Amino acid sequence: MGYKKAYRGIDISLYQGEPDFRAVKNAGMDFVILKASQGRTAEYNAPFEDPKFRTNVKRLSSQGGLYAGAYHYFCARNEKEADEEADFFIKLVSEYRFDLQLWAALDVEDSGFLPSDKAKLTALVARFCGKVKAAGLRPMVYANSWWLDSRFDSPAGVPVWEANWSSGKLPERCRMWQYSSTGRVGGINGNVDMNVAFDIIGDANSDGSVDMKDVIRVIRSVSGWDVKIDESQADVNSDGYVNMKDIIQTIRTLGEDGK
Repeated sequence: MGYKKAYRGIDISLYQGEPDFRAVKNAGMDFVILKASQGRTAEYNAPFEDPKFRTNVKRLSSQGGLYAGAYHYFCARNEKEADEEADFFIKLVSEYRFDLQLWAALDVEDSGFLPSDKAKLTALVARFCGKVKAAGLRPMVYANSWWLDSRFDSPAGVPVWEANWSSGKLPERCRMWQYSSTGRVGGINGNVDMNVAFDIIGDANSDGSVDMKDVIRVIRSVSGWDVKIDESQADVNSDGYVNMKDIIQTIRTLGEDGK
């Protein structure tokens, strides 16, 4: 797979309330993925925000210490609905793009709304992820192993966040593995989803991996060269600036991994 630096994290929605993120960090977590939005419900036929999303982004920003991303729960039945959901998610997440350094993920698991036809669902997932990428965000696809094997094909070049609570080992195809739904972490009352992810920060050149190419790109940017970088990824210490401190931290991380 090629990824070496592992990070521990959780994903949350309104059901985890308003966590104490300092306590979550002190419990050994490195990142959190927040539910931002959902396509629809049986009672409400339009995209809507997770009620705790904005509050928790602000709490993360003030409490610090955790990398963060967001996800959307997919319910599109056709191209029109996929576009509506993508546009809603992109607009919402883009307000906090510098607080959310990680992925803008698509949660594909709803058997009530999503098409049963594999080719149709594959096309809708690709359409959503394409719009996310075109907006300058970092798409990712979440699903359990059965959905990934049977219900759709994940888009080429889009990393996979795979849920498998029984395998006991990392699935080969995933960049992030959700290995439990019954974790317990300080700062959160009740169960929470547990994850391990790889090379989540430092991909300044947006090629899908973290290596010395990213270090060189950031050095050139800091030195005044006219080069493009992903600033949220390049700010590895999350202090709001991209500078030599980030370069040094990335080099140290690569050294620890032997890259």
